Amino acid sequence: MLYLKTKQEKDIVMSNPITSNGVPLLLPTGIDTIDDVVPNLVTAEVSNVGRVVGNVAGSLFEPYARIEKQELYNADNFQSRAYNVKVEDTKGDMIEAGIVGADYLLVPNAELHEIGQEIRNNTGSDWQHVKTFFNGKQYRNIYTINNMEIEIPEVGEVAKLMMTEQNSYDKSLSAGLRFDFMIWVCKNGMSSKRHGWGYSFRHNQGNVNWTDEVARAGQILKNQSAGKMSSFAEACAKLSVPLDLPKLKQIRETAIPKLPDLRFGQIMTKYLAGEDNRVWDFMQAGTATLWHKDKMTVGDFTNNEKFVDGLLEFAPKLGAVS
Repeated sequence: MLYLKTKQEKDIVMSNPITSNGVPLLLPTGIDTIDDVVPNLVTAEVSNVGRVVGNVAGSLFEPYARIEKQELYNADNFQSRAYNVKVEDTKGDMIEAGIVGADYLLVPNAELHEIGQEIRNNTGSDWQHVKTFFNGKQYRNIYTINNMEIEIPEVGEVAKLMMTEQNSYDKSLSAGLRFDFMIWVCKNGMSSKRHGWGYSFRHNQGNVNWTDEVARAGQILKNQSAGKMSSFAEACAKLSVPLDLPKLKQIRETAIPKLPDLRFGQIMTKYLAGEDNRVWDFMQAGTATLWHKDKMTVGDFTNNEKFVDGLLEFAPKLGAVS
């Protein structure tokens, strides 16, 4: 069994403090820099209790809430290589987010947001905020860019590039960026491992050279956007064919077999309420159902990705189904 170390350590505010999102970080006595491999980390007391702004995961956590990282010890006081991560909820209670290893890159959401904002600013383009998700463990903060788009004339749509800051306090998501797509008129987000791409921030012994990482991420965004958007548009164009019962059966059994029955039923209800009957319209019904919920879960993001990739990977076979 593992325990938190109970020894009291006095936190100090340094005269020249390190900041996260403009807020000083509180570090244990004797630690001078966040780049040190610190055993215990406590972010600054930010007055976020009871306040949540635009979190589609609900009102339990503020996305940039205070976090703590503490060493774990066995019953015989032997130090484990594991660390306990806790996050403050909007009631002011510290809730366990996860157990991480000594080498895990624990980046506060606020710091990651600052890095994401710097990367966006460096493009010189106009970005629009879409939504923020934080459930106490996983964090996603999503933007679209106005001047990176591609037409898909076969389905009469325009797709724009979508950028997601992603992070986790339980090892479920690496700290980094995701680049996916949004259909502009209906604002349906479409996540795709096959056609989108990501960038996880590199680190060494818990340290990150943020200057290098910002430059590298910006270069990857610049170099890969055009090709990735073209391949995505080409795949979407193949969904312009009519959707009949044999195709629907094949899609359900082959393309999206693991989509929960409840979600499939919700998607079918939305599709049948529309006037068009293309496979693309079924795709739009699915992404609208999974993307525009008032309260979202990790499962909604996972299902969105599996649904989009399932249909796009199956698309070349649609002409053979009759």
